[in-house]
Amino acid sequence: MIFEKKIKCINFSLEKLVSNYKNAESLLSVINNNRDFLGKYLEWVDSYTTTEKALMNIKKTRKTDKCSYFIIVDKKIAGKISFVDTDNNMGEISYWLSKEYNGRGIITNALQILIQIGFDKMQLNRIQLTIDIDNTRSCAVAEGCGFKCEGILRKYFLLRGVPRDMKIYSIVK
Repeated sequence: MIFEKKIKCINFSLEKLVSNYKNAESLLSVINNNRDFLGKYLEWVDSYTTTEKALMNIKKTRKTDKCSYFIIVDKKIAGKISFVDTDNNMGEISYWLSKEYNGRGIITNALQILIQIGFDKMQLNRIQLTIDIDNTRSCAVAEGCGFKCEGILRKYFLLRGVPRDMKIYSIVK
């Protein structure tokens, strides 16, 4: 399935970045500037320490098209949203946004776009999110987009070796 390279929105765009060192350095800079903020719930942040690692992520996002986009605000990388797992019926979305852009409705709007793509273009019947129980802002985004909390997955995820409870959210067609 082919997805658009760029989706324009009112105050941001969803883009598949060109694989180059400039974009990789920009991505690494965003992660470095948000390491504590993002690392509170996302362990992958720990492994993003080189431009090469960031470049590999950009290449993967552009090449293996699973509906994965960088969130661009004012021509700068602000975050990422992706379908991280799909089958012929269900898809799971993951997202992150740098601290400076929180509270502007960007993730809510980006999530609504991916929901529409998932249901309309990918013909999914179910979309789900798995969110750390303490990540109240992300839970509020999910609920604001119509996701229903199906329950708690106890000790579901290890974050730096510590078991974390996760909420499972879904929205169905």
